[in-house]
Amino acid sequence: MTDPVAPGSPLSRVPPWANVHLSHAAVQRVAELAGVDVLHIKGPATDVSLRQGMHRSSDVDVLVRPAHLERLLAELAAHGWTPFTGFDEGSPFGHAANFAHASWCLADVHRRLPGPRADPSAVFDRLWRDHGVAQIAHQPCPVPSLAGQVLVQTLHAARSHGSERSDAWLLCGDELQAETRHLAAELQATTAFAAGIGELDEHRGAPDHALWSFWSRADGDRLDEWTGRIRAAKGWTARLRVLRQALRVNRTHLALRLGREPNRGEVLREQFARIRLAGAGLRRRMGATKAGERR
Repeated sequence: MTDPVAPGSPLSRVPPWANVHLSHAAVQRVAELAGVDVLHIKGPATDVSLRQGMHRSSDVDVLVRPAHLERLLAELAAHGWTPFTGFDEGSPFGHAANFAHASWCLADVHRRLPGPRADPSAVFDRLWRDHGVAQIAHQPCPVPSLAGQVLVQTLHAARSHGSERSDAWLLCGDELQAETRHLAAELQATTAFAAGIGELDEHRGAPDHALWSFWSRADGDRLDEWTGRIRAAKGWTARLRVLRQALRVNRTHLALRLGREPNRGEVLREQFARIRLAGAGLRRRMGATKAGERR
C-alpha cells in the first residue's frame, strides 16, 4: 500500500487546507458531469458559524444519493480516482470508501451516514430537501442545512471514543439545537446523536445503545463493539452478516499497518490474535460479573 500523496511531489507542497478546498471542487465537478446528487459534509462544507477557527479536515467527505452511487464511482474512475479502501474495509459501519488521485487529496464517498436507522435513501432525501450551497474554491457545492451540518458533525463526534466534541452543537443557539434534535428524531438517529452530546444514558432501552456506548467512550474492547453491533442489527440476516464480519480479517487495514500486502501466515496470525482478544474480553466480562455477584 502506498501513500496517495508522495512526499516529494509538487502536490505535497500545497497547503493541506488549500488542497482540501480544491479537491472538494474537483469532486463536485465530477458529480455534475455524471448528473449525480452529492452533499458535501464536514470540513470546509461546514458553516463558519459552526466551527472553531479553520477546518481541520485532510480529505473530502461527500454523501451521495444511494441510487446514484454507481454512476459516481464510474465517473470518478474516468477522471483518475482509484480505490484506496472499499466500503467493507473502510470502517466497521461499511458506510464509506476512500479514493485517491494524483492531483487531489483523498475523497471519502459516503453511501450512508453512521447513526441514522432510517433507510439511507430516505435519509438522503430528507437532507437534500432543505440543503444549501457553499462556495468551496469558487465552486458551488451542495451542503446540508445548518441543522443537518450540526447533526453530521455530532454523529461524527459520537464515534470518536470520546476524543472529539461536537463544536457545531456547542456553538449553535437554542433554536438550532431544537431543529437538530427534531432532525435526528426524523432520521431515527436519536441514540447516536445523544452519544455525541453526552445524553446517551437517557436511551438505555434503545437497540443501538450498546453500539454507541462503545463508540462514544474510551474504555471499550472488541467484544463490546461486536456485542453492540449484533444488538443494533435489524433481523437475523443482518446479525449473521455481522458475525461473519467479526470472524474475517480486514486485509486492507492489515496491509496499511504493514505497509504492504500481507501473506497467508500474517493473515492467519491476525485471525488468531482477534480470537485471543475476544477471549480475553469475555474472560474480563465474566470476572467482572462474578466480582459483582460476590459483592
